Amino acid sequence: MKRFTPYATAAMCGILLCALPVKAADPQLLGTFSDWRAYTEGAGKFKLCYIVGEPRRKLPRAARRGDVFVTISHRPGSGVRDEVSVRVGYPFSAESNPFARIGSDTFAFFTGVRAKTNAKEWAWLDNEARQGAMVQAMRRGNELVFKGTSERGTLTTDSYSLKGVTAAMKAIDKACSNG
Repeated sequence: MKRFTPYATAAMCGILLCALPVKAADPQLLGTFSDWRAYTEGAGKFKLCYIVGEPRRKLPRAARRGDVFVTISHRPGSGVRDEVSVRVGYPFSAESNPFARIGSDTFAFFTGVRAKTNAKEWAWLDNEARQGAMVQAMRRGNELVFKGTSERGTLTTDSYSLKGVTAAMKAIDKACSNG
């Protein structure tokens, strides 16, 4: 199983934190596709294309959280495609074993806390080789359910509609086809 190293994770955190629509310098909206938005920014080897989806349901409802969303990113200049990440709006517990379920498929994630980065609210697919499989499951599925545990011990469950994922992915595939 190919896992991300903490060094690679730290580099990835820096790139992804810059990729957020609220933090990005001049992101260009490629379009809104039902429940997903597609963006691009930068050029050449620094070009970044990504989609963002927000949960339709967040449980428990009373949990105080920041921004919550899933992203899939392409960074052609770095040879990165279909990088799946999740921001949960709270720092993860060091013992959290977050995962996503799409239909009968389950995908394990690792957290920024476990990787000892400053990205304590983020999680990435544990097995880099399964990124394409997760994206395909998202294209076929109706709902993605993500579960994780906060540093306060609260188990959260976020449910995302997958309506529009295929169209949003096509938009970033086209925008980042040549780097």
